[in-house]
Amino acid sequence: MQTIQDKLTELTPEELISLTSGADFWKSVAIPEKQIPSFRMSDGPNGLRYQASEGDALGINKSAISTCFPTASAVACTWDPDLVSEMGQAIGLEARSLNVDMVLGPGINIKRNPLCGRNFEYFSEDPYLAGMIGAAWIKSLQSKGAAACLKHFAGNNQENDRLLSDSLIDPTALHEMYLEAFRIAVQTAQPEGIMCSYNKINGTYSSDNDYLLTEMLRNQWGFKGAVITDWGALNNKVASINAGTDLEMPTSRGMFDPEAVKALKDGHLKRSAVNRAAGNVIRIAETKRPAFKGDRTTLLKDNGELAQRIEENAAVLLKNDDQILPISTSEKILVVGQMAVDTRYQGAGSSHINPPSHTSILQGLDKAKIAYDYQQGYGFSNSNTGALTEAAIAAAKNAKTVVFVAGLPESDESEGFDRQNMNLPANQNALIERLAAVNPNLIVLLVAGAPTELPWLSKVKGLINLYLGGQFVGDAAARILAGAVNPSGKLAESYPISYQDVASADIYDRNPRSVGYAESVYVGYRYYEKADQPVAFPFGYGQSYTTFQLSDPSLSGTEIQTGQSIEVTVTVANTGDRDGAEVVQVYVGNSPKRALKPLKELKGFQKVFLKAGERKRVTISLSDHAFSEWNDASQSWQLPAAEKFVIVGTSSAQTLPPLSVKANGQSVPSDKNLPSWYVKPTGKPNLADFSKMSGLTVQPFVTTQPGQYTRLNTPRELGAHSIIVRKIANIVKKNMTKDIPDPNSPEAKFMETIVMDTPLIRLAQQSAGKLSLALVDKLVAVANRHYVKAAFGR
Repeated sequence: MQTIQDKLTELTPEELISLTSGADFWKSVAIPEKQIPSFRMSDGPNGLRYQASEGDALGINKSAISTCFPTASAVACTWDPDLVSEMGQAIGLEARSLNVDMVLGPGINIKRNPLCGRNFEYFSEDPYLAGMIGAAWIKSLQSKGAAACLKHFAGNNQENDRLLSDSLIDPTALHEMYLEAFRIAVQTAQPEGIMCSYNKINGTYSSDNDYLLTEMLRNQWGFKGAVITDWGALNNKVASINAGTDLEMPTSRGMFDPEAVKALKDGHLKRSAVNRAAGNVIRIAETKRPAFKGDRTTLLKDNGELAQRIEENAAVLLKNDDQILPISTSEKILVVGQMAVDTRYQGAGSSHINPPSHTSILQGLDKAKIAYDYQQGYGFSNSNTGALTEAAIAAAKNAKTVVFVAGLPESDESEGFDRQNMNLPANQNALIERLAAVNPNLIVLLVAGAPTELPWLSKVKGLINLYLGGQFVGDAAARILAGAVNPSGKLAESYPISYQDVASADIYDRNPRSVGYAESVYVGYRYYEKADQPVAFPFGYGQSYTTFQLSDPSLSGTEIQTGQSIEVTVTVANTGDRDGAEVVQVYVGNSPKRALKPLKELKGFQKVFLKAGERKRVTISLSDHAFSEWNDASQSWQLPAAEKFVIVGTSSAQTLPPLSVKANGQSVPSDKNLPSWYVKPTGKPNLADFSKMSGLTVQPFVTTQPGQYTRLNTPRELGAHSIIVRKIANIVKKNMTKDIPDPNSPEAKFMETIVMDTPLIRLAQQSAGKLSLALVDKLVAVANRHYVKAAFGR
């Protein structure tokens, strides 16, 4: 039997290069005469978005019926890798039921800022939690024979200008925040694929980034799989293969293959790199994957029940004054809000799932036989809804309890663009204020994929954060409201009081092309705690219908050396009268005087289910890595010679007294020349201090003028000075959105953003040959007013 190496030696240069490019929108290239098959990919972090055909030009349109699980922002709130494993297995089985070989997911990028339009697809602001949840998803999915493709590697923390942005990240933040979740997932679960992101990292596109793709990913972390570009993320074919990229997706109809073949023959493209890339593609394609043997209808039914159970464990009880929850089912409640009828359960973009069925909040109440009256109260706009509002106020005056369903409209959260602010629609906020003034028993159900400002928080008694809870979010919400389920979700991200409290608020999206991560490691709770910045709800927070108490923490040792670990043991007791679950969280703390070091960082957790009155001793192991720090001089993680602390709690703000641990490692480099903000962050960081600390310089945004345009400019930019480009872009937009019934929908907005704000060369890569390089160059020449060159190519 031929080995992969044998096959590589028999392939021509043209065949080798062809294997590094996609065959169509979803498949790799097959070479049947050489017994090399292709493999099939599909979107799907929170369910399988399978397109049976080759896929539309952007892969967003119709897809096969599949289970829509809660989005990642909800799933992470379970803090339950075992439950996430069930989800991974379920998606893996659905993938095999449709002969999908690789599922594109999960996404584990850090939530640097609440406004990132794709935050609903990511797990957490914390790399340890994101890495461990992601690893559980990958391992379990791959246990069913499907491959996982971890994404988006790396520094992809915004949607605006994501194809042109340059993420400028200092070494400590890069390794301890933005790469750490990927390292954990790779070393724990070994995904078969990893997807490189669109953006640059410190000046180099991800697809061309030898430091990330080879030095870190393969050499340090031991990654064995294939690096696949995000769709249209290839920058330079020769540079990318040399750097560590294996497969360009989707097909560009061989647009860059002749150049790569020439470079291979003249030595600029290394033969060893091409063999690695082609070999990794062949390995995935030749992997024998189990055939699905069950009944798909039964599978979807079972997976729908699992999706509901995940949401029941993910929903976060944020407020419960006077034990207003659970509600009494013997009395009728008043439900207010259009979101109760048109309940969002997923985000928009490439992760949009087509489920077999789904339930709204009202449908969930009906199925649970909970009596209610309903008032719409508001519409999905900020316009004055007059009569709707007054009718809701009148009904609330006579109601025992009011349940208000609030949330972000679909147009606010999507792949492709960022949110403009952290607000709920103004008409919802105004109505909540008025309802609270006439009825003190007000409960809010929040439906959104990311944090929002809650200006009325002190005026409501109950608040449950449902996030985007998957296809049966309505059933889960009803069971939680009625007490059939005791909520156990914990926030996987901090909830700031206002957007201006966020460390990156003054710089995020201000210059989306050159992005200085000026806050460094001070993201989320790492910033709020050290800056003494109050939050609405801290990281790891979540209430229950019962009560818990932690006590008697102990350590197996008070010193740690390289290669050792420390066992942390604590008693957790359910001190209430209901069965429930608590999450024991273990943080490692630092001296407050150390620069670029948060007060504490999550390094271990365990979800514990306890009957009423039950207590358990829980032990969590901390390896030496939990106490280690990135040393850029040695390009390695090292245990420092420093005092550390082990801190046990039920959120980042609810902790027991710290336990001291002496780390017996290497001396810590001096940080005396760093700007003081990075020792004690007060207020917001500034770019001047960031440049001094990191050596990185944010480039000012410059509007491109005629004569300066290149293939990397967007249709929006070129169209500013070219009526021809504007007309062509409008034709493309109409064609792309012709099957979308609502021109104001997030899908239509996403399509328009993709067309108008994607560099021309990237559009050509995704056009399946409809936009040639020659036409790209003509359009650039026209915009530059080089009309002779446009007409004659010179």
